[in-house]
Amino acid sequence: MITLNQKYVLHIPCYKYQDGKLISLKNENIIDKLIKQLNTEGYNSFYITEVKGHYKTRIFNEILITIFTNQEENTPEKIFREWYKENNNILQQESYAYEHGTKMIIEEL
Repeated sequence: MITLNQKYVLHIPCYKYQDGKLISLKNENIIDKLIKQLNTEGYNSFYITEVKGHYKTRIFNEILITIFTNQEENTPEKIFREWYKENNNILQQESYAYEHGTKMIIEEL
């Protein structure tokens, strides 16, 4: 039996909020880049789901990448943090979020 004791859920928005409106993002290429980075670091098995998010009275589509692992070096949160900062010119978010275990972490940009 294999037990993976670390769970990460990366939250990726599909919309940006600009001038009082939700605007769809063309983020497929940067998501592919994140997936390649995860694969390069040994994260070859994870789940990608599309969900509805709700934030500040706005409802929007969001992509969640769920990873179970025992790996402790170059964690998904480190990879995600760097990826998000590199791509926020496209995502244009005020903050980003990910889950680790039972905690939700929200980091301001």
